[in-house]
Amino acid sequence: MGAKKGYRIQLGSMLKQLYPEDWIITPIFSWTLYQMAVTKYKANETQSSSIYNQMSPTVPQLDFRDYLMDDDSILNEDLVAWVTIGAMHVPHSEDLPNTATAGNSANFFIRPFNYFDQDPSIGSTNAILITPTGDPYTFTGQKVERYGTPVGPQCVPKDQKTDFKGVYG
Repeated sequence: MGAKKGYRIQLGSMLKQLYPEDWIITPIFSWTLYQMAVTKYKANETQSSSIYNQMSPTVPQLDFRDYLMDDDSILNEDLVAWVTIGAMHVPHSEDLPNTATAGNSANFFIRPFNYFDQDPSIGSTNAILITPTGDPYTFTGQKVERYGTPVGPQCVPKDQKTDFKGVYG
């Protein structure tokens, strides 16, 4: 189709840093100030923090903001996406004796963007595309493109004899 191809980073869970940016120990966890940051790949930039940061909170061994300060161009370069994910947990009595994790998640997706000229599922067997035609408010007509799928298949249960009398066994 001529559209530029790429990838989309979709954040599924985000957590905003609640501490002020100018707080005296913010430098030891400065990566938390960014939901996502993209930098040019550098072999010496392998992590966003250091275990040694806790030894010097005001002047950390590694301050993530330094990665962003060099202002390198990212055009036609290998990139690193620094994605921060998290979830806010408000403690409650059901946390005792342990905190259940069911239903909690933190994630992100890397998804194709303009990667295909059309929905790739069109290449699947039994693909059918129904496009409305005519008046969009009354649905007076439609164009059905079957992509070679025969008219025969239908989604209805087969007629089967059942001997169920209300009890099992």
